[in-house]
Amino acid sequence: MSANMKDVADLAGVSLSTVSRVINDSNLVSKDTAYKVKTAIKKLDYQINESARVLRTNISKLVGIIGAGMDNPFLMKTLKSMEAEAIKENYNIIYGDSDGELEQELYYINMLKQKKIDGLIIITAKFSDELIEMVRSIQIPTVFASGYIKNPDLVAVTVNNVKAAEDVSDYLFNFSDYFGIIRGPYKDSVASEERMIGVINKYRENNVKLKDKYISEGDFSYESGYRAAQELFKKNSDLKTIFSFSDQMAIGAIRYCYDNNIKIPEDVSIVGFDDIEVARFTKPSLSTVSQSGAELGVKSMKLLLKLMNNESVTNNKEFVSHKLVIRESSKSINIIKS
Repeated sequence: MSANMKDVADLAGVSLSTVSRVINDSNLVSKDTAYKVKTAIKKLDYQINESARVLRTNISKLVGIIGAGMDNPFLMKTLKSMEAEAIKENYNIIYGDSDGELEQELYYINMLKQKKIDGLIIITAKFSDELIEMVRSIQIPTVFASGYIKNPDLVAVTVNNVKAAEDVSDYLFNFSDYFGIIRGPYKDSVASEERMIGVINKYRENNVKLKDKYISEGDFSYESGYRAAQELFKKNSDLKTIFSFSDQMAIGAIRYCYDNNIKIPEDVSIVGFDDIEVARFTKPSLSTVSQSGAELGVKSMKLLLKLMNNESVTNNKEFVSHKLVIRESSKSINIIKS
């Protein structure tokens, strides 16, 4: 016969209400008493009725996370750090991969709401009116990660994509009058568009016209980087430098150069974005913008925990740090770190 709450109370020598407080993480119980109750729960293998607890307290201890393409190494680091931070505060996560599709994002939001989640983190490449309206309507504390969202009432944590792209552009203009760009998909209204703003700013500052032939679209995959590099070299016979908006596409471009006897960095310099782990181990190793997926995850979860605990949040928009890391795939000069 399975143990019940009274059995736990008897073994721990406390009242039923004390056992209930411990189960519900109340701060009205001393550490010694809480330890006795938890020891009794473990010894009796008492199984807490989570559904009943949620009904009593309206607290599920669940955080929902919706991610776009979590096969991406950078985003996997982000997710793992979010989970680790949640566990520290006795929260579990429920994750759904939307692959960046609005229909899937809306589906997961509705499903997670039914699961009575306490908070939500959305990692997305685009902010549609429908998505924002849905987030506002569910009235669940929500943090957007990996993208800057201008709405003042919505909370977001991201890298400063504009400034990072400006840093790369400054660097590449040291070597050539223009540089090729492997951008993300045009439907990506966050990272790619923000990085394009940084590039455009520096083209204007250098009085260079940003021609369409300098830009090739990818989808953040290795294969698309290969194809995009092929297109850029076909349209620009004197191409000397390439800025790829992701490391995976940059590595695809490196492979294209290798297959076509284009030497790196002697013939062309390539810079990526994200500093995924494999960037250090490619041959040549990849110059890139380093941003911490772990920092993004920790900051996002900590911010969400504050919102869930009704703590005051002084800044609705937070940036994670970034720096330009120069490796073998591009020529070296003195770089100002960001």
